[in-house]
Amino acid sequence: FFLFTGCHNQDSFIQESEGIVFDYAGEENCRFVLELDNGVAIQPLYYPENFIFLDGQRIFVRYKELSDNIPVCDQGVPADILYIEELGCAPWIDLFPHNYDSLSWDPVHINEAVVDGNNLKINLSYGGGCRRHTIDLARIHSLNPDSGEIPLFEIRHNSNGDMCEAYITKDVCFDLTKLKIQGIDEFTLFANQGGEENYLMTFKIE
Repeated sequence: FFLFTGCHNQDSFIQESEGIVFDYAGEENCRFVLELDNGVAIQPLYYPENFIFLDGQRIFVRYKELSDNIPVCDQGVPADILYIEELGCAPWIDLFPHNYDSLSWDPVHINEAVVDGNNLKINLSYGGGCRRHTIDLARIHSLNPDSGEIPLFEIRHNSNGDMCEAYITKDVCFDLTKLKIQGIDEFTLFANQGGEENYLMTFKIE
């Protein structure tokens, strides 16, 4: 847990909500935007210096809006984050033969992937910079659900047709709790890396 008290815009009301972190890396001077369950989107202008934002991360936040600040990004309202707590990471998406092609599969480079407790944390890169990209973790289910095979996950990247050539690097996080509940202690991760050798690695869950 992290606690931070700022002295910015003390006259504004303190609000709190749960929400999800979105990383707009490379898009129109934007970076992290917190889309909250109360319907507000905020940009963390001030926040605890040792808190690490991850795309898809679910958080609880206590904050003040900084309406006097002119944002450099058009997504959300600048805010002073007084308290923030990670509640979990993004869930995976289940893909079966009938919907296997429902998520885009644009190239993405995996720089590092680690299992941290119940979470899979990945640092990755891709080309772009003009449109919002989405990164999903998909569990691939075979026609035979009782095959006993090690679960296969794929990184699915949607570039939304972004033709810009900036090289964007970001961190994403996915929740593996359901695997542990099912008694599964290992899985394989695959990613399409375009013209280079594809990423394929098997991980153990402690």
